[in-house]
Amino acid sequence: MVVVDRMAGSTAESAREYLEHAARIAKAIDTDAIDRYARTLYEAWRDDRAVFVFGNGGSASTASHHVCDYVKTASVEGRRRLRAFSLVDNVGLLTAIGNDLSFDDTFVLPLETMAKPGDVAIAISCSGNSPNVVRACRWAKDHGLTIVALSGFEGGAMAALADLHINVPNDNYGIIEDMHLSIGHMVTQRLQALVRDEATCS
Repeated sequence: MVVVDRMAGSTAESAREYLEHAARIAKAIDTDAIDRYARTLYEAWRDDRAVFVFGNGGSASTASHHVCDYVKTASVEGRRRLRAFSLVDNVGLLTAIGNDLSFDDTFVLPLETMAKPGDVAIAISCSGNSPNVVRACRWAKDHGLTIVALSGFEGGAMAALADLHINVPNDNYGIIEDMHLSIGHMVTQRLQALVRDEATCS
């Protein structure tokens, strides 16, 4: 019997190889989609809608980092802040859902509790196939949320559910996660500029 490691991905054998590979992949990412992502957050801010970000493992840490930047770093003095929330930061809630219900429901239950039609769900998954992420995207789609998906590999099941899909076309988990974090930084700076421009014009 052949055992397939579902976590398998390419690896680099030196720092130089890693950086050269990352540079090639960075050029393949759709920058117009990243600008549309920033615009989606700006419109959520403008309309006072909520943004929910989630992922597993390294992507959970990325989700927390994105929210930190969207709330604090993108803020403009004198303007209200984006109402962005990480669904991965309440360990008690996550483990209660996972233990008492199902780990596949870890992100659906908070969305059911807090999300409203018109809000934004940001799903981060290297494979795009994490069951709890995909289930949350399905719920979001069925309940009128805008879905932004950040993926790697070929996008997985998550890609077909997204209103906006940003793919890092690679199978190296480290590089995918690096790019997802960088996308958050790009979007943060663009969001701040958009909010500042509105403040200047008003």
